[in-house]
Amino acid sequence: MRRGFASPSFDNRAHQLAIATIAVSIVQGFLLQSGTYVFLFSPFKTLHYLELWRPFTALFVAASPVEVIFGALIIYSIGGMLESRWSRRRFTYTVLGIPLIAELVVVALSFIAPSLVPSSMVYAGSRQVISTLWILYGLASHFSRERLNFWGTPITGKTFALIGVGFVFLSGVFGGFIPVLPDVITVALCYLYMYRYTVLSFTRKYELSYYDWKLKRLKQKSGFKVIKGSRSDDDPGHQIH
Repeated sequence: MRRGFASPSFDNRAHQLAIATIAVSIVQGFLLQSGTYVFLFSPFKTLHYLELWRPFTALFVAASPVEVIFGALIIYSIGGMLESRWSRRRFTYTVLGIPLIAELVVVALSFIAPSLVPSSMVYAGSRQVISTLWILYGLASHFSRERLNFWGTPITGKTFALIGVGFVFLSGVFGGFIPVLPDVITVALCYLYMYRYTVLSFTRKYELSYYDWKLKRLKQKSGFKVIKGSRSDDDPGHQIH
């Protein structure tokens, strides 16, 4: 990445997220010593005990001292750069919204397939926020054709995003994919969000192709003649006689 750390500012949402991550992680660390994990995401407790705060508070909890330090630095630096590129409103809704949706998907999976997500499973969600920031920043740089610098090595934004995917994949390889299930879903949602216009364009083309195919089938079966005419807002573009 070319730019360095931005000046600390409490008006910067990324800096606020970094500070909140450090604070909540430390509090949860003290609580874990007594066996309490009130801030962690538990699909079972969220679904069956209606502890609805867990999916949100877990986004500010890092699972280890290394994650607290380096996670806060990533949120501070990459998050600050992404926020300066986007608006603060879009930054906040996207960076927190994507991981939150991923956790709600896990809650739904725990209801549909309870054997997939054990009732004892809990998640710290800071890694989801970090993965979201990493991938979104990489893909945003890719779309703007910006070259990034990763530890002295020039790379493309797409490669930078794939490095974030690699972290999640390796965590699943060495620790199992169920413990990183929200992270895997988060990665998929990040790509879906950034390529949403491409997906919508493809879907639209598929719908038009299917519509044309149905008209051809109708013509072959019934002998109707399909006449292409002028289009209007209420006119599908074809007439059948």
